[in-house]
Amino acid sequence: MAIPENSQLLLVNPVPSYLNQLDDELAGQMLEQFLRLSSAADQARVPRYFAVSQDIDKREAWLSIPCEKNKPRVFHFGHDRPVWSNADLIRAMLQEDREQLFICGFWLDDVVAAAALEAQSLGFNTHVIVDLSLSFNPQTRQTSFDRFSQFGIVPIALQNLLYEWMVKTEDDGCRKDLETFWKEQKRLDRTPICDRLNGSD
Repeated sequence: MAIPENSQLLLVNPVPSYLNQLDDELAGQMLEQFLRLSSAADQARVPRYFAVSQDIDKREAWLSIPCEKNKPRVFHFGHDRPVWSNADLIRAMLQEDREQLFICGFWLDDVVAAAALEAQSLGFNTHVIVDLSLSFNPQTRQTSFDRFSQFGIVPIALQNLLYEWMVKTEDDGCRKDLETFWKEQKRLDRTPICDRLNGSD
């Protein structure tokens, strides 16, 4: 179960240019969910790290905005190199001493999957947030999940993550806020668009 004090997030290329490749309705739902995840993580005091291709800038337009000004949260990697090629990112996340790692971003079938697979060898208990990790090629989505299963990587829906953070939070005020985020996500997951977010893109 996801425990806030033992959790951290890695968001891979959370930039709106990827949403331009989706239809307006799906792009809107993705944006809403990225914002919900970010707000919930801040309430639960779960650190958010960002792995961003070197050719991406304009942070104010990202789908999730780094919050801490006094601590490096954004780490770049070459577009032809893996996420974990940045040794500073590895060092920063290991220093958190939080073994539960939740990864999401673009795209599941290349950068996100590779990051998740390599995270296991770094000692993380790795999860992929499935409704925030769309596939560039929907036909390869199940193949990615098959590989995750083979290597012990756990797929998790955003609704499940928010619920588990909520029930494992001792602070009453924080738990109330997380309950609001969880209920909002439950309502979204009842809509037809959720089939495209969670199953086939």
